[in-house]
Amino acid sequence: MRSTKLLLLIIAFIDYIGVGLIYPMFSSMLFDVDYPLLPQTMSSSARGFYLGLLLAIMPLCQFFSAPFWGALSDVKGRRGPLIYSVALTLVGYIVAFLGTFTLSIGLLFFSRALIGFASGNTSIIQASLADLSPENEKAKNYGLYSMALGSGFTLGPFIGGALSHFGYSTPFLFAVIALLINLIVCKLCLKDTAAPLEGAQFKWQLGLKGLKEVLLKKPLRGTFFASFLHNFGWCYFFEFIPVFLFQVLNFSHLKLGSFYATAGLFYALSAGLLIRPIVDRFKPLTLFQGGLFATALIVLSMGFVSRSLQLWPILFLLCFFVAFVTPSATAFISSKSEAAHQGKTLGALSAMNSLALIVAPLISGSFVGKFPKMPIWLGGSVIFLASVVSFFFQKKDRSSLPE
Repeated sequence: MRSTKLLLLIIAFIDYIGVGLIYPMFSSMLFDVDYPLLPQTMSSSARGFYLGLLLAIMPLCQFFSAPFWGALSDVKGRRGPLIYSVALTLVGYIVAFLGTFTLSIGLLFFSRALIGFASGNTSIIQASLADLSPENEKAKNYGLYSMALGSGFTLGPFIGGALSHFGYSTPFLFAVIALLINLIVCKLCLKDTAAPLEGAQFKWQLGLKGLKEVLLKKPLRGTFFASFLHNFGWCYFFEFIPVFLFQVLNFSHLKLGSFYATAGLFYALSAGLLIRPIVDRFKPLTLFQGGLFATALIVLSMGFVSRSLQLWPILFLLCFFVAFVTPSATAFISSKSEAAHQGKTLGALSAMNSLALIVAPLISGSFVGKFPKMPIWLGGSVIFLASVVSFFFQKKDRSSLPE
């Protein structure tokens, strides 16, 4: 059981190294006029459009694929679909390597679609962890899962930036090798955490049909909606906070890198270790709502920061409290779902979180440039709204919740 759990966390860790890998690369590749991926005469606005598409394709495909992978794992067992998804991710990074090697923007778009579809396997990993976790251990195990994601996302940009000095195709070659090892280990060592359903037939429409069914389920709908709002607010804040850091606090690029690295380290440490004593004492829904409320207040407090030295203790508190949100939401939703529908339910959660990652970057543009504190005020306000929504639906659906 422990070895299977560890392997699942390693799979998630490697997946998010790949997610973080591209952040320092795509901007450099597309805006470097001497790199012949795009025509040298192409305008900056057109290059920015291509960059936005490359970043948006992955969560868009994940939105549709997460319910599919989750429902498939409910019917066919977890092991087979997870291995297939890791293999598809490997293919996606091979295509990305070929795209950079042959200077084909079309292959890069195709690779992002493949990787995005495969990354819907988050629902399988979450369902597998639910299979392995007693009710009182779910929040802690999902905390470890969040730590794996945070660690991978922190390490990914560093690897991408370092290896890109040897050519833009080198980081993708690194990802191919890592995923090939991952696939071999999965094939040889991964055990199934849920048996296939005998006689059950999987239909392609089950994924999206299950998404609609789960999102309307009374005990869960408030948490789904609040989770979407949280991810929207957090994504908007975290992606556009550099505008505030550059314009108001006079950050350098090196200092900005330190900010993101520190945030990733604080988050991973909090999700995996620091929140565990508190998780033992409170119910997941209470932790989810409290984490949302505290996160919102701390994000909003950043608007009053005038010196960079004031930022670091606030950043630590922010990462500590936000570490409660996703693990506790996942634990609550998992605990209110039948064992046979864990994949479908958690696939719906992954889909809603992916939708937030698609929508948030679209609301930016000139507004952020004119109002550098907008990521703070809008991001914090939406997260605060998420806490209000969660409290409202909890009260409204109280009769639907088990005693």
